[in-house]
Amino acid sequence: MTAQTDLTPLSAAQAQAWKDRVLPVPEQIAEGTWAIPVPIPDNPLRYTYSYLLAADDGVAVVDPGWDGDERLQALLEGMAGVGFAPSDIVGIVVTHYHRDHLGLVPALLNLNPGAWLALHPHDIEAVESFRTRSSGVTKSDLAGFAQQLGLPQARLQEMASVFAANASSATRTVFAFDWPGDMLAVEDDMLLSIAGRRIRVLWTPGHTFGHIALLDEESQTFFSGDHVLPSISPNIGLDVTAIGHSLGDYLGSLERMRGLPQDIAVAPAHGYRFSGLQIRADQLTAHHGQRLDELRARADATDDHSVYSMCSGMQWARGFEGLQGFQLYAALMETAAHMHYLDMPVPALDRTRG
Repeated sequence: MTAQTDLTPLSAAQAQAWKDRVLPVPEQIAEGTWAIPVPIPDNPLRYTYSYLLAADDGVAVVDPGWDGDERLQALLEGMAGVGFAPSDIVGIVVTHYHRDHLGLVPALLNLNPGAWLALHPHDIEAVESFRTRSSGVTKSDLAGFAQQLGLPQARLQEMASVFAANASSATRTVFAFDWPGDMLAVEDDMLLSIAGRRIRVLWTPGHTFGHIALLDEESQTFFSGDHVLPSISPNIGLDVTAIGHSLGDYLGSLERMRGLPQDIAVAPAHGYRFSGLQIRADQLTAHHGQRLDELRARADATDDHSVYSMCSGMQWARGFEGLQGFQLYAALMETAAHMHYLDMPVPALDRTRG
């Protein structure tokens, strides 16, 4: 968690909903552009903003949100409220492959098979990896991985169950879908094929290796995905295949924010719209600097340099003892990413360096 001092909310309704922990109402944020909140089940983030970009020939959808009938209904009702039906969708843009962003892609493509789907090549690879990965991994294997991270015996099964539940849930639902073989691989600085709009892709690796943000050059709106959020720090480390360089990537992507206009409107995937992008980038850079200092101090204070031990010496919003289940896993992966950055050995994950 990092402070949001000096950021200016651009939507009082969104900021209040975030503070009150309730679902905000759909909102027009610029000409031909709407934010539709799509709920996330059993998650402190509560919802993902799916953005609708009106085009000359229909509408493009950015990050449709988590899968499930309730979430699909929320998105379709939001679309209908501003005059769009599934048949109007010309394309879907996904900022990164996490389930709260691409979960509804299969449902939308079932409703409109003619829509194109765009991701960065690295996240297309991740989607393919999830779809094809072996189901032969046992709970014992997962417990062994947790042990390599340094978890005490009493927590091994807890973490193995988290690994298994997350893998099983995603592979049974989102990644069981027959994803199109002609997904559009969007590269840095490309203009998306949205008729009548100038939406430019910015590659912002870190949260995932293939994370992208979008710049609406006409309205000067920056759709940041999970790259920059107003009140929380995006996890760095969940993209395990890139964990050996994810923090360095992320800090580089934050530095790139200095090249954007100071008064640009930031439309994130979670939280609320705000201005102060460079301020927020500086806050997040300082946050990770503090994390690295905490790791160095912990390494000096103990001979146990396992990921679990290092994680226990860092500051967490709920306190280390309050981390349970997936939140503990996310904290461990964040710790491992910072350890990699400092060239500390991470035996369970050293194969991901590169």
